[in-house]
Amino acid sequence: MGEQAAARKAGSRGKQDPRALVEARRRRAESVPARSPLARAGKNLHAVPVERVTARRAAGGLTRNGYAILGVSLIMFLFGMVMIFSASSGLALHTYGSSYYFLLRQSVWFAVGLVALAALAYTDYHRVAEFSPVLVVISLAALAAVPFFGTEAFGSKRSIIVGPIVVQPSEIAKMALVLFAVYIYSRREDRMDSWREVIMPVLLVTAIACLLIIAEPDLGTMLVVAISVFAVLFLAGAPLRKLAVLATLGCGATAVFIFTSAYRKARFLAFLDPWSAPREGGFHIIQSMIALGSGNISGLGLGMSRQKFFYLPNAHTDFIFSIIGEEAGLIGTLSVLALFSAFIYLGVRTARGAPDRLGRLLAMGITCMLGVQALINMGAATGVLPITGITLPFFSYGGSSLVICMCLAGILINVSRREGGANASYDGRKERERGDMRRRNRRPSPSPARPGGGARIA
Repeated sequence: MGEQAAARKAGSRGKQDPRALVEARRRRAESVPARSPLARAGKNLHAVPVERVTARRAAGGLTRNGYAILGVSLIMFLFGMVMIFSASSGLALHTYGSSYYFLLRQSVWFAVGLVALAALAYTDYHRVAEFSPVLVVISLAALAAVPFFGTEAFGSKRSIIVGPIVVQPSEIAKMALVLFAVYIYSRREDRMDSWREVIMPVLLVTAIACLLIIAEPDLGTMLVVAISVFAVLFLAGAPLRKLAVLATLGCGATAVFIFTSAYRKARFLAFLDPWSAPREGGFHIIQSMIALGSGNISGLGLGMSRQKFFYLPNAHTDFIFSIIGEEAGLIGTLSVLALFSAFIYLGVRTARGAPDRLGRLLAMGITCMLGVQALINMGAATGVLPITGITLPFFSYGGSSLVICMCLAGILINVSRREGGANASYDGRKERERGDMRRRNRRPSPSPARPGGGARIA
């Protein structure tokens, strides 16, 4: 009766409110004695409306997938901290008078990155994506300021020093451009056949950023940015013929950048035959291979690397993977590969469970960017790819790189939080429906009607 009264009350307002019906059923079920058959049959009537379950869980804690992403990220960072200290202690003592110089600075940046991770994990990723145009403008302005205010190191200007803080704008640009591409293309699902929709404004802004990055010069970061935006464009559903044209233009532009610079040309040719210039362009690759080969299966032991003592340049940044191979052996390098494989798997899993197109593109874009950067770094260390001078995500020394990696992990965790509630309520409802169907199918079918008589009633 309460159910019918609720229906009449809702109908008097011109429409029937399902929440009123659910509430009436709940009160009716609570009024029945607990041991009665009606109470046992009406257990499912205590369900809260799906939209409220979804909202509550989406605003709650981390999901299992979120905890896994956080755990893998922290393991990679802690592993990297140990190797950074091992690879940089000699250089830090010789240059700064303290073996802990790089370790302490990386610890400070980790604290900053952890705060950023927590903030982004609990900030709706829709708001983060909406802020991406502002972040792009800030990163482009910072990139434009690098040639004038940047600090030169190893023949290039990549960083801006503000007091005790060293910022690398290209790292900020990587995250900003991926977020911006996801934000724009997620709203153009049915308009990807138009060149205007593909190019404006994402590819135009990306081209400007790539030109500013290559002017530093920093070919490796430029490649990571270009490949990441291209991956987002592919995942957004751009036609293959347009992707083929863009890929051809991108490869042509990269070849022009390489062969119009004597330094980059020497690096590229040394990659093809490093022993042709063992003391020039091939020096880095040869020393990296020596480090990896010396490690064998189990490695020389933690802190026992020989190549880090002024043989292998940038041992704690660009070639941290080589030091891992030398000190931890094949076991250590396979562990690094396993950690990145787990991170990529969790990213893909998060994308598959995302509640909307923006979440799917965001999770896949972040996963592709970090995976591509790791692949390029490890490929350069093993001699499979040309040396580009980019860091290994989560492992290498570098404040800007670490903070950006932690920010991206936080956004990925945020996407996993949003899909947790929707999937939990959805899966529970589907499971109850499947259980009801199984119980219904186990009931005996009524006997067929006999000729000349009615159907038998059991």
